[in-house]
Amino acid sequence: MRQRDLVAAPLRYLTSVPLWIGAGLSFWILSLGAGSEPRSPFWFAEAIIYAFYLLVLWRTREGWTGFDLSRRLAPIAYLGLSWLIGMAYELSLTVDGTGIGGVHPETRTSFILAQGDYVPIALVALAATRLKRLTYRDAFFLAAGMSLTEGLVFTGVLTATVLSPAFVLAPLVAAYYALAYSSYVALPLLLTGAHKIWPESGEPGRISVPLLLLAGFVLGFGIRLFWGLVYAPAITALLGLETATEM
Repeated sequence: MRQRDLVAAPLRYLTSVPLWIGAGLSFWILSLGAGSEPRSPFWFAEAIIYAFYLLVLWRTREGWTGFDLSRRLAPIAYLGLSWLIGMAYELSLTVDGTGIGGVHPETRTSFILAQGDYVPIALVALAATRLKRLTYRDAFFLAAGMSLTEGLVFTGVLTATVLSPAFVLAPLVAAYYALAYSSYVALPLLLTGAHKIWPESGEPGRISVPLLLLAGFVLGFGIRLFWGLVYAPAITALLGLETATEM
């Protein structure tokens, strides 16, 4: 029994959403103090998002179950809130300090290209929530899995941290990515009420955290392939957007 407890206790911590959020916020605060990277003029938008996130979590603990929305309106509200929070997060980013947005140095191009990421993420998360009756906690770890595709593969920030002398910060970096993604994947479920997105009959499913992380990674990887192979080339050609080499 004691051996089981020795294994179960760390697992409970690793699957604790408050712990992940606390670790993510800790890394974000540390990164603010570093000040070595270019900063968007709207960097404070991220602070507003997290302050709002904590407020909603507090209200939820007090028994609040979201806005008074119908089942028909809740999915639409989810998509709108996910997109709105995602765009607010993009305001806090910059590639090199000359423009706003984390996808491209030029602001207009960055926000147009970003739609091929945020919109599919919102649609996929909404579909997963409905099909599998995801709770906020489920959606948090689904978002964490999606975030790993960025940190490990497409930007490689998390991979670089693991391979650097600062590898001890890797868990904080992973938690920060999970926090950021969950703000526009999981937080909207607290605002709409996840149960209003589920089918009317049935109970929430029980999905393990490892499976949610894996599913999020697979879904996120597919979205990034769609962005890189389909959306970005098509929208660049259609609208005549500047490429990074033309800047």
